[in-house]
Amino acid sequence: MSCPYRGLLAFHEQDREYFFGREKYVEGLLKVVHQQPLVALIGASGSGKSSVVFAGLIPRLRETGNWLIESFRPQSQASYGLASALVRLLQPELDEIQQPGRAKELLADIEKGLTLPEVLASVLQRHPHQRLLLVIDQFEELYTLCQDSQEQQRFVDVLLAAIQSAPNNLTLVLTLRADFFSYVLNYAPFGEALQQHKPQLLSAMNREEMETAIEQPAKKMGVTLEEGLTERILDDVKQEPGNLPLLEFALTQLWAKQSRRQLTHQAYVQIGGVAKALANHAETVFEQLNEADKKRAERVFIQLVHPGEGTEDTRCIATREAISGNNWDLVTQLASKRLVVTGRDEEKQAETVEVVHEALIREWTQLRGWMNDHRKFRTWQERLKGRMREWDAAGKEDKQALLLRGSPLAEAEDWLSKRKEELGDTETNFIQESVALREQEKEEEKRRREEKIRQQRRINIVLTSFSVAAMTLAGLAGIGWRSAAINEINSNAKNSSALLSLDGQEALKTSLKAVVQMQHTPWVDVNTRTQVELALMHIVHNVAAPNTLGGHANSVYGVSFSPNGKMLATASADNTLKLWNISTGKEIKTLIGHTNSVNGVSFSPDGKMLASASDDNTLKLWNTSTGKEIKTLIGHTNSVKGVNFSPNGKMLASASSDNMVKLWDISTGKEIKTLIGHTNRVNGVSFSPDGKMLASASVDRTVKLWNTSTGKEIKTLSGHTNWVYSVSFSPDGKMLASASVDRTVKLWNTSTGKEIKTLIGLTDLVLSVSFSPDGKMLATASGDNKVKLWDTNTYKEIKTLIGHTNWVYGVSFSPNSKMLATVSGDNTAKLWDTSTYKEIKTLNSHTNWVYGVSFNPDGKMLASASGDNTVKLWDTSTSKEIKTLIGHTNSVKSISFSPDGKMLASASDDNTVKLWDTITYNEIKTLTGHTNSVNSLSFSPDGKMLATASVDHTVKLWDTSTYNEIKTLTGHTNSVNSLSFSPDGKMLATAGDDNTIKLWDTSTYNEIKSLIGHTNSVNGVSFSPDGKMLASVSVDKMVKLWNINTYKEIKTLSGHAYWVYGVSFSPDGKILATASADKTVRLWRRDFDYLLNQGCNFIGEYLKPNPKDEEAREIDKNLCKGKR
Repeated sequence: MSCPYRGLLAFHEQDREYFFGREKYVEGLLKVVHQQPLVALIGASGSGKSSVVFAGLIPRLRETGNWLIESFRPQSQASYGLASALVRLLQPELDEIQQPGRAKELLADIEKGLTLPEVLASVLQRHPHQRLLLVIDQFEELYTLCQDSQEQQRFVDVLLAAIQSAPNNLTLVLTLRADFFSYVLNYAPFGEALQQHKPQLLSAMNREEMETAIEQPAKKMGVTLEEGLTERILDDVKQEPGNLPLLEFALTQLWAKQSRRQLTHQAYVQIGGVAKALANHAETVFEQLNEADKKRAERVFIQLVHPGEGTEDTRCIATREAISGNNWDLVTQLASKRLVVTGRDEEKQAETVEVVHEALIREWTQLRGWMNDHRKFRTWQERLKGRMREWDAAGKEDKQALLLRGSPLAEAEDWLSKRKEELGDTETNFIQESVALREQEKEEEKRRREEKIRQQRRINIVLTSFSVAAMTLAGLAGIGWRSAAINEINSNAKNSSALLSLDGQEALKTSLKAVVQMQHTPWVDVNTRTQVELALMHIVHNVAAPNTLGGHANSVYGVSFSPNGKMLATASADNTLKLWNISTGKEIKTLIGHTNSVNGVSFSPDGKMLASASDDNTLKLWNTSTGKEIKTLIGHTNSVKGVNFSPNGKMLASASSDNMVKLWDISTGKEIKTLIGHTNRVNGVSFSPDGKMLASASVDRTVKLWNTSTGKEIKTLSGHTNWVYSVSFSPDGKMLASASVDRTVKLWNTSTGKEIKTLIGLTDLVLSVSFSPDGKMLATASGDNKVKLWDTNTYKEIKTLIGHTNWVYGVSFSPNSKMLATVSGDNTAKLWDTSTYKEIKTLNSHTNWVYGVSFNPDGKMLASASGDNTVKLWDTSTSKEIKTLIGHTNSVKSISFSPDGKMLASASDDNTVKLWDTITYNEIKTLTGHTNSVNSLSFSPDGKMLATASVDHTVKLWDTSTYNEIKTLTGHTNSVNSLSFSPDGKMLATAGDDNTIKLWDTSTYNEIKSLIGHTNSVNGVSFSPDGKMLASVSVDKMVKLWNINTYKEIKTLSGHAYWVYGVSFSPDGKILATASADKTVRLWRRDFDYLLNQGCNFIGEYLKPNPKDEEAREIDKNLCKGKR
């Protein structure tokens, strides 16, 4: 007898006779479908959206006979599924082998200009008396499978154009997970369409509806339920929308154990009830595998889960190559056990596999544990796949630019060395091709540098000979002395820059020698002085006072203040620890030694030692003053997740994925005791203030209290319904806080072991918890990207700190309780003021490339524009972040302050310009008109005009009072990336992908001059405040300075490791800021006294180990006395 329940699968048309419980909802949906051209069906994962459409709505529509119905799911190439559905409508006679080829042809026609309304018109001509229902199931896959935001938007635009063109002949129905609704709203046209066409929300079934869904399918098959069983199941399933798949799966399992055409209580107990039926089934199948297949299963399943970033994990479709072809026999076996579903991707001509339902991801603890262990790898891998899709779609001339470079390539090489067997051939080839390009470029750069040095040396020999001859002649004839001295100064200035790439110390000494000569030559001209100052600036910022604000290259997992509050330690997935100076925000030292992610970090009570816990199964002890490793503690057999010093500093506790807690003797480095009791991974440990008690938090959902002298368990604290991640004692030791995946924090009485209070209001898993040293406040870190502060007396929430863009993994108070440090998966550590609840400082704040920077008129504020769609405002005196401006729906490429500083303009890839109020930080106006991304903008000096530059090859001038367009300037032969007004407003400079800079007359709008010198696209231009100099930055990694009177290049500044995007002078002209795709901002100070001091400081330090360097001693004597 066939089963009327569907397990984890959705109900389809052929199952309609067994689909019960949603009759009322389907009736309402029927009416909406007849009234609206766009119907978005939104509900939680597992709420039954697909079943409502396919087994409820579609059969009812077919009964009328006047509906033409087709459906599809989004794919990695967003429009391919749509094209396939249209082919089935246009040419139903084609078989499954012919359809993919025709779909690709249709997709190509659409990309060339054929519109969806035209295609639909052809479909409806074939069926003149029918209305078309187009169903896009699991619409959230548009955002999880397709990584190109512009392609996502184009796909949505196509759909919106279709319903606008044929509102009476077409209804578009899409099913969408509720946690992806914000993705839809982020694209304004889509959000506006959904305001006009009200979405339909699918909530949980009520008790009566669930009763029908349980009993009626069985009744239809002549099977009954034992008395009271329905009520028992209803009590267990609870009224939550995501529980329907669990209910259906339990009923399917129950059906298989029916006795005499009856479903019984005994069978219900055997399967584990609703809550455990699925997990038990998965675990049973898993336990039947041999050890080798268990490891293979782990590798297969993590490839079938898309790691959530701000959302829950979702299932994804993997090809046979992605899970490795030699694992396919296991996939077939798992499919026969109904844990996975296999299929075929006709576009890729490849076999595919996916988990049977997302409920498996939520409910199977084993799978959740695997994802937690491999999250860093899978998150990186999905981003790599996104980059590869961009690379694959790019034209031949653009492919090289999309290969990996810099830190992304280093990270890829690291993962390739660790997880090669889990990467597909295409992924491996992509990384290897990137490596090959890097090595090729290094060789070419090396050849160029060597040739440049050879040329420079030849020139110097000639110049030196000329100088000697000139001075000889001057001595004899009394002429030419001044010219000869100037030539020698210029020679040293130029030679210093040429030496920089080979020997930084020699470069700095040569540059300072030019300064000595200049100071002893009173007749030095302005151009020579400028050359010497710029050469010194270039070299000081690369050698003596590096100006790069850098940080971790991957997620930051752990953070800890030193006992005196002056130092902060951070632990990262990049395998390193970093020590930071709290007052300056600068990195002190990077501690290298671990061979895998560093999960936790803890200072010893005296601050002299640091302990770190890593996925390489070890703990390391470090000397905080030297940064050197003292000792490696080996004993755990799996990842070490947490570490904590005892209050007296004599003992260290560690928590591990091997289910163990270990106590270590700090003086000997030996293991004292292993605490056994947890039945799953231990995530965190914490000593009580007196050191007599240790608390441990585990995946087994418990907290255990241990006696540190005997190693015996004192008490188990039970109450959490999911994994416990973190524990923290209050300063007086009377209270313990525990943080859990169940979205709660529990407070416990440590003497009685009883729960005092559960803190609720958290919307996602809680990853970390910490008491302030004064005991008045509790901080919690959560998977919803937020940090919450709680009052420990009232247990009420004080404040939610918002700023991180990914899970917040750790929280730590400064010793005086005035500051809170938080670390996140967005690669940043943030410092917060606990009295004002404001963010003080972000180390590596932007989560994507920094495209532009701009100072406000008084120089007190700096704005930065990023690929993370935001603009950030910074205090230039403290380097603290002031505000993040949110509103753009795509990368922000440029920013500019109005002359009075009251307005900030931002230009974006969303084709718009936004004007912001710098006092209230509110958006004032959005300017539309460009037909492609807006790359740059600039206010005229009087503030009356705004100029914008676009990928559409044009520059537009706007009136800032009326917001109307004044004029469009044409002349560039490619995208215009940047522009800048001269200080007097008479000239406008524009930079383009045609490798040129153009100067325009703002009164006549005519072109004055083209500046040629960069070897690749010019991304940014900026005039100096005196109008005498123009700075430009380029994809060629260089910063160039130009003389505006002669239109000649003055200086090239090198140092950035990747494309340079933004450039801006400070109001006094002493600082030049440049922003790069290497994720850094460089500040080039033209303050001569500052540069001289830095150079002299370097010479002083250099002379300590090199006291016999005569050249350095001469510079120190003649130039640096009194400078240090």
